[in-house]
Amino acid sequence: MHELSYATSILNSILEVLKEQESLGKKVTGVSEINLEIGDLTLISFEQLKFAFEVIAENTLCKNAVLNTEMIKPKISCLNCGFLGILEVTDELEAKCPKCGSMNVRIKGGKEFNIKNAIIEFDD
Repeated sequence: MHELSYATSILNSILEVLKEQESLGKKVTGVSEINLEIGDLTLISFEQLKFAFEVIAENTLCKNAVLNTEMIKPKISCLNCGFLGILEVTDELEAKCPKCGSMNVRIKGGKEFNIKNAIIEFDD
């Protein structure tokens, strides 16, 4: 379950930002939302990621944070027929050109895992 390591990475990154904000004299009261970009080729189960995050964030300022995700589709270029487009990811992890069926392709993207932004709540 590699989702736990991803969830831990998210939590540690956000807690580091909260620590920085507090060192600037700001009173952080919580995090309400964390927005992620996740590539389809990471094969991360978003439901498992959310569950793992909820468990490890339980006693932190992130305990009420909602995780949102934007899934990033990989792009494919066929070296055989010149097709450029989106690669539809299946469980088989075959990278075939949807136009000619060739496996002589290049894949760009789809492996992203980024924290796009987070909504941090402060005490005025």
